[in-house]
Amino acid sequence: MKKTILAGFFALGLFGFSAQAQVIHKYERYTKEYRWRVGASYNMMDFNFNHSDLPEGASMISGGIPGKVMIGYEFAKHLSVEADFSMNEMEIGNSMNGQLVENKNITITSFNGSLAYSLGGLFNIPVADPYIKAGIGHLRLNETDLTMASAGGGLNIWIADIPATKSSRYHHDKFYRRIGLNVEAMGRANISTEGPGSHAQYSAGVFYVF
Repeated sequence: MKKTILAGFFALGLFGFSAQAQVIHKYERYTKEYRWRVGASYNMMDFNFNHSDLPEGASMISGGIPGKVMIGYEFAKHLSVEADFSMNEMEIGNSMNGQLVENKNITITSFNGSLAYSLGGLFNIPVADPYIKAGIGHLRLNETDLTMASAGGGLNIWIADIPATKSSRYHHDKFYRRIGLNVEAMGRANISTEGPGSHAQYSAGVFYVF
């Protein structure tokens, strides 16, 4: 009998601890369903990521702030379609896929369409929402147009999942709770020619759901 009582108190203690440590369930983020997401990020492109011996002067190039913008729509459970656009510039003296840029700066514009799958949604992970992503896009190097295939992933940080942002039901869908943080790494391969264009793109910024 004594063991049963002790076991009961132990179970109640565990229940109380778990209740105190509980984080907001991902389906409790908002009272409404928000399927659209827009984002703005600072981005960097590495056109020499696949070279073991980096040529002299090779370095990543960065875009302005924001250097990358995106919009996404969740059309199925955990699955979204996304489009992103970014602008960068490579200066003379840098290297692109092992080739020195000698004549003039290269203006780089990138547009990509992708499908993204939320692993955080699949496994019901709070706060941190990792995802995988793949798609196809267009890269323009001055007057040269290239078709790109891309694959990679990233991490969304949902501010709404942090209990401190939810002081009451009144604040549940406030605009500041619909802001989040994002980091992403994508590999993009030139599939239209055997020339330059393949690169890795890294970005970090914020997003907003509506």
